[in-house]
Order: sequence, then C-alpha cells, then structure tokens
Amino acid sequence: MSEIAEKIKAAGAIKKGKFKLSNGSLTDYYVDKYVFETQPDVLSTVADEIAARIDPDDVDVIAGPELGAVPLVTAVSLRTGIPSAYIRKGKKHYGTQARIEGSIEKGQRVAIVEDVTTTGNTLLETVELIEEVGGVPTHLIVVVDRNDGAEENVKEAGYELEYLVQVGDELDIEDV
Repeated sequence: MSEIAEKIKAAGAIKKGKFKLSNGSLTDYYVDKYVFETQPDVLSTVADEIAARIDPDDVDVIAGPELGAVPLVTAVSLRTGIPSAYIRKGKKHYGTQARIEGSIEKGQRVAIVEDVTTTGNTLLETVELIEEVGGVPTHLIVVVDRNDGAEENVKEAGYELEYLVQVGDELDIEDV
C-alpha cells in the first residue's frame, strides 16, 4: 500500500455504510475527501506527489472543480509556483457571476486536479469549460480513483487519467 493510501485510511477518510454518490449511484463505502484534505500531513503528502508530476515549464495554470479540489489546487500551486484557478459547478448569481475564479487564458496549458473520481464526469465537465475559454488541458490528476469507470471514460474522451491511488489496487477498502 502506498504512503498516500495509508495516510488516507489512517485519517479515517474511508467510511462504511450506505452512501449516494454525486452521480446518483449507491455504494457501501465513501471516500471522504474533506477528512483527508483537512489533515495537514495528508494534504502535504498528496500535494507533494501531484507537484512532482507537473513540470512548471509545461503548465501555466493548476485548476480544479469546487469545492473539494480547492485545497488541493491551492497546495499544489504553492509548491509549484504555478497560478491557480477554481471551476464552479454552476454560475453564481452575484458579483462577477464567473464560472472560473482565477484566470485561464486562450492557449494556456492547464493541469486539472481532483480529489475523488467515480465516473470521471466532473473532470470531463471541467475539461469542457476550460476548453470553452481556450485553455488546453494537459494533465487530469485525481487523488483517489474509485475504479468505477473514470479511467475508461476519460480515455474515451481523448485524455489520460493520472491517479495517486486506485480503489482495489493501492487502496484496499475491505479491511476498513
């Protein structure tokens, strides 16, 4: 088991029970991103690993979908010195009403960071919005892949999913 998987489990981020995921499916376990993202030692280790996968000469912006990816994006941005951007799931109805907080300009290369993925839909929606403003997604990095189709769906869309740990491989949820 990887160091990140061990830290996620030790933080108590794997919950057993009955849960409904964002895609509507039901599951008997939940990877609580807020548990592992709010623990400085876990977040630090995760940010170091993601930063190691990103060459600052090849990436202009680190971006991720609200709310779960905000701590990850911020931590990776601080480690790499690359500016960050946050992608809203919907248009806010006050202030600037922006879907992208921060700046992604036409032609900028964007590394997208996400906490947990099941089907990859949130990642692909983020890719779509970044492409709409002219950004060029170069990396799609997730901390935990639930191993429920995201890798295949992302590949089918023409991208490669990079994950730090995958359920069933590096992250065994049976012994929780």
